[in-house]
Amino acid sequence: MTIAVLVCCSLLVGAGAASSVTYVTVSDVAVSNDNPETGDAITITPTIRHSSAGEGGFHINEITLTTAGGDVVAEADDLGTIGADETLDVPLRTSFETAGEKSLTIHVRGTTVNSTGDAQAVSTVTRPVYIDVDEPSSSEPEPAPRVHIDAGSMVAGAESTVDVTVSNPSEDALSDVTLRLDDFGDTVDAQTRMRPTIPAENMTTFTFTVSPEEAGDMNLKATLTSEDESVTGLTSTTVDALEDDVRVDATVVQENDSTLLQYHIANAGNAPIHDVLVTADSSGESLPSASVDRINASSSGTLTVPVSSEPASVSLDVSYTVGGASSSTTATIGSRGLASTDGGTATASAQNAFLSGGFGGIPIAGLGLLLGGVVVGVAGTRFRK
Repeated sequence: MTIAVLVCCSLLVGAGAASSVTYVTVSDVAVSNDNPETGDAITITPTIRHSSAGEGGFHINEITLTTAGGDVVAEADDLGTIGADETLDVPLRTSFETAGEKSLTIHVRGTTVNSTGDAQAVSTVTRPVYIDVDEPSSSEPEPAPRVHIDAGSMVAGAESTVDVTVSNPSEDALSDVTLRLDDFGDTVDAQTRMRPTIPAENMTTFTFTVSPEEAGDMNLKATLTSEDESVTGLTSTTVDALEDDVRVDATVVQENDSTLLQYHIANAGNAPIHDVLVTADSSGESLPSASVDRINASSSGTLTVPVSSEPASVSLDVSYTVGGASSSTTATIGSRGLASTDGGTATASAQNAFLSGGFGGIPIAGLGLLLGGVVVGVAGTRFRK
């Protein structure tokens, strides 16, 4: 804003002698905002000064602020009397609807009085003020939150994890945050997560577990609502039909003068199996059973149990849950398949078999079978179903 103020105007009133001469001026003008825009309220404050050689005063009847066209945009009435060498600041508040240079005039109207309070003359003091008003500055709107859904392919009937990341690029925190994940039909059940806040310029990830009921294409949407925002993120993924393909084998390992029977379970399907229980018998006699909570899709597990002697053959039964349904598979391993080895040799042969053979012509590397987590002991040399 540009403010231009002319040299102050003054009122000179003679009272019959040099000692009674009275000067009234607008000695200064202050503006509250040095860069006003249209619509901004500003305060223009003139300082009224009374310089006198006598004991008279100046009673201020009215101060107005007018435009070049004579319209009054601010005023103050009946402000009292100021004596010799006194000043009075009078704030005048206004605003402008249009941009451009504004030519304003301050009018001070008052009456000079003598020491006894008698009025002597009615006079006016003026002072021009020029203000340059700008158009509102264009400011970038606050960036809106972003919602990103990370969902890989799923399997019908099996649990899958969906991560939804909410980014808050704003300089203000998001309050009372609610995130709802659902689809555009009845494929998955709607779920909701809540947070008190997401800090400014930060992000938060919400994790959902979904179990689609049918195979096919699926569209997901995540809707974020907060105190001031509502944003929706979308994504598409595929739901594959459930493939139940579990295979089991057994080997005997001699280790430290002990005979160990190892059950090898390979999950070649596309969904995790849960509550896995292996039971076995040899020649009608039960062998020790073993269990594990979970084996992921395209993964394997080995469970080791001690036996009193090396069995001639083993009949295996594996029961488990997949996609919310119970299932099982069986296998019978003859003496050649159970061939006894020491622990180190079994481990080496198992690794070689994994790298070269796989299951049923499917390379293990392609299945991504893992030997950690649920694996106890060493992996076997072959799998049969």
